[in-house]
Amino acid sequence: MSVHPVGNLPVEMTSFVGRREDLTHAKNLLASARLLTLTGMGGVGKTRFALRLGSEIRRNFSDGVWLVELADLGQDELLAQTISSSLGLRDEPTDPVGLLTGHLRERRLLLILDNCEHLINACAELITRLLRSAPTLKIMATSRHILGVEGEQVFPLPPLSQASMAGPSEAMLLFEERASAADPRFRITDENRDAVARIAQALEGLPLAVELAAANVRTFSPAEIAVRLQGGEVLTATEQTRPSRHRTLDAAVDWSYRLCTPYERRVWEQLAVFSGGFTVETADGVCLPSAPESSILGALIGLIDKSIIVRINGPYGIQGRYRMLEPVRQYAMEKLASTPDAPTVRHRHLTYFFRLAQRGMSDYCSRGDVDWYATTKTEQANIREALAFSLSDPGEPRIAMKMAAALRPFWQQSGSVLEGYHWLRRILDRLIEPSLERAEGLVTASILAFLVEQTDEARALLSEYRELTERQSFRELTVTALFASALEASADDNLPKAFELAENAVERGLDRENPGLVAESMALAALYAFISDHEHAEQVALRFVHFTERHDAHLLRAVALYPLGAVRWRKGDIASATALMSEAIRLYQMFEHPGMVAVCIEGLAWSAAATNPVRAALLLGAAKSTWLHSQIGLAQAAVQQVTRVIERDLRQKLGNRHFEQLHEKGQALSFDESVALALGSEITSKPKRREKASGASLTQREQQIATLVADGLTNREIAVKLVISQRTVDAHVEHILTKLGFRSRTQIVRWLDQAK
Repeated sequence: MSVHPVGNLPVEMTSFVGRREDLTHAKNLLASARLLTLTGMGGVGKTRFALRLGSEIRRNFSDGVWLVELADLGQDELLAQTISSSLGLRDEPTDPVGLLTGHLRERRLLLILDNCEHLINACAELITRLLRSAPTLKIMATSRHILGVEGEQVFPLPPLSQASMAGPSEAMLLFEERASAADPRFRITDENRDAVARIAQALEGLPLAVELAAANVRTFSPAEIAVRLQGGEVLTATEQTRPSRHRTLDAAVDWSYRLCTPYERRVWEQLAVFSGGFTVETADGVCLPSAPESSILGALIGLIDKSIIVRINGPYGIQGRYRMLEPVRQYAMEKLASTPDAPTVRHRHLTYFFRLAQRGMSDYCSRGDVDWYATTKTEQANIREALAFSLSDPGEPRIAMKMAAALRPFWQQSGSVLEGYHWLRRILDRLIEPSLERAEGLVTASILAFLVEQTDEARALLSEYRELTERQSFRELTVTALFASALEASADDNLPKAFELAENAVERGLDRENPGLVAESMALAALYAFISDHEHAEQVALRFVHFTERHDAHLLRAVALYPLGAVRWRKGDIASATALMSEAIRLYQMFEHPGMVAVCIEGLAWSAAATNPVRAALLLGAAKSTWLHSQIGLAQAAVQQVTRVIERDLRQKLGNRHFEQLHEKGQALSFDESVALALGSEITSKPKRREKASGASLTQREQQIATLVADGLTNREIAVKLVISQRTVDAHVEHILTKLGFRSRTQIVRWLDQAK
């Protein structure tokens, strides 16, 4: 799941070199300040420094250290939601800042806001509100500019030291580390020491520039690199009006650019259109094809070798994922803008992610739903980039509307309902002429508004849709409109009408080619049948389950299991109800869907209430905290009608004081602990034993995988041997590295050898 109880700092993929005095200084500053802003030019290493600092002081924050990456966020209004999403919280339509401040108010937590410079005003305003409302919160920001917030402690991050009286300087050591990654035989020796020192001085200790230069040791000796860097044609390659260190970075990047083949340069420029990274497949689909003897993959390999492109650390399964560091991407964007390729590449990017968005219509209710969800979630930053471009192009708002509407299943299931609604409203403001696209935008936006209980806005949008369709018939939208009308009737507390409309949507949709929409209509019908205690509630719920099974769907099958479990609970079949809701929770974990997990935890509390009131009270508390991660308030409101009765009975059985103690204990659980409790694990109030730094905290499965890593098996080979997915192995290896404080598989091998 995406919700981690102790933070979300990524595993370091390369070694951290030097800066011990800077780290000590920054720790001392943060000890007395609540906002520490790391400033400095691009390429000086602000992000890496912040992550290392956060990692070293993590134990001081009982509620974790949380990274929020802002480089790919272009909208001020989504800042609070983006932070909430990184913390695993739900969308809040009316007061996203209020939800965020409420969550942080009593927590001892460090937020790292990375790359704030393009959102200075929004960041300054939100940080001020957060610090005022959450007394134990601390924030570390990275930015090229100060934020100007009251109480801000600015820490200008200097470049690495370039000279040392005792051994190589920090910049020289960084050069050695990165050069040895390119050429394992490379070491600083008496023969090349002076040349490496000249390189460090020429690049003024800027880490990114040093890394780019070090990547060339396969082609040039340190002496040759030093000569070229000190040559006038390199360091004067950019305009002299820029600050010297900016010219130095530009010079280093420009030199790397010159060392690329013409095709590598072209691919480098075109890759700048990606936001949040890319795969080989997406690069191949967006970059312009060249001569038959050239390939995107070949260019990527060359750019990786030159450290232009870096691999992104994360559980992305078999496919590798890559991105450019922001200063390198900005350089490439400027290059691309001056070429005739720019409009074509931007449109190819839009087209590629438009097709991905359309997969929601075909894959939402299918055996491909796991891959659809994971891919779309991973590419969310690129989807935002494509939508923003489509709105900036006078001829593309219709494409934007089709794209945003097709993404509705994703908006709903990923905790991004409010973001989807935001995009649809922006597009509707641009697409004002009567058309099928505007009609689709109106009815889709109304659905999202109903789901987040923005009822007045939802009614207005649905009313405008009806006025538009009175003049022209859009049969393509009939089922969607019935679905929206069912939500409207539910908001009016007219459950018989809501059930009738949902059933009508099912009937009208069965002969269409959108099983996902039919399944969603079945979900509404099953929910309304349960709430109203309809005489055919079980048949309606079974129909939904069987429909999802016929389509081999995972996510919608999880959705279907809940109402069937609820009906069985009402009939007194507690064993069946418990089994169905537990299975739903397991399925939801494949999709990072904490909102619907909360529904099921609450349902399990109903099932436990009669025979195990203590467990039921714990589960209700766990469900309450889990609701914070939900994105659909409508679901919470629906189950609360039953939960209120269950809670009243539990208070009578346990007594108010005992119930409150158990409820608070359940509410204090992390998301993962709540899931474990729901699936049958008992929780304990005993303090957790502090594990030795040697790595004794590895689970049995992690110990097994660590041993296989030491045996030289790849992640794919481990997956085959253990009969589990490679994605699961990837995640386990990352957890092992995190727990042991390691950065490479080699260190795991060494650790196991020492433990023998």
